[in-house]
Amino acid sequence: MIDFLFLDKNICYSCKENEIYDYFLCKDCLKKLDYVANSFILDKYEAHTVYFYNDFMKKLIGDYKFNRNTSLARFFSSILYNYGKEYNLFDCDYILPSPISKNTLNNRGFDHIKMITNHFIDDVPCQYLEGFKKIKNTKAQHNLNRDERSKNLENAFYYNGNLSNKTVLLIDDLITTGNTANEIIKVLENHKVKEVKVLSITSERRVN
Repeated sequence: MIDFLFLDKNICYSCKENEIYDYFLCKDCLKKLDYVANSFILDKYEAHTVYFYNDFMKKLIGDYKFNRNTSLARFFSSILYNYGKEYNLFDCDYILPSPISKNTLNNRGFDHIKMITNHFIDDVPCQYLEGFKKIKNTKAQHNLNRDERSKNLENAFYYNGNLSNKTVLLIDDLITTGNTANEIIKVLENHKVKEVKVLSITSERRVN
């Protein structure tokens, strides 16, 4: 059973010392974020990323995913929800949190993207895309070169359904090469999806 970490609502979710100012962070921690509001093309679809993957964002994501600081789910959720509303990204049929394998779920103890989207799914006009799964236990992408990353994700995802005339919003925490999103898009296209939008908290891409 996961050990959820709940903090005082007035305490910064990062430094756990100062009073919060916005996004559940204090002023000092907010200044460390590098807002880019970037958009670019993955495959033939538009992808959006909110913040640059600087050292501070790397620390936050690592603390959330690997140190089980699950209170940060609210912070990440507020980022995605506000950005998605501003850019009309929730004008879609389905939301797809980038899926993790059963092995990762068992080791980590929680689905880190689904936990983030759970905070706003009831406030948007779309629903979860059920049945889309990651069926392959892949290696950590950051330990691989570009070619290895692509091969690592081959046949990693599965879906069985009809997405004709449907729009899917794919949500993830980090975009580096885009290989994960591209592999997911291939599966969605195999099931006749009309459009895919991609929204990520952060990315190593700074400019359009």
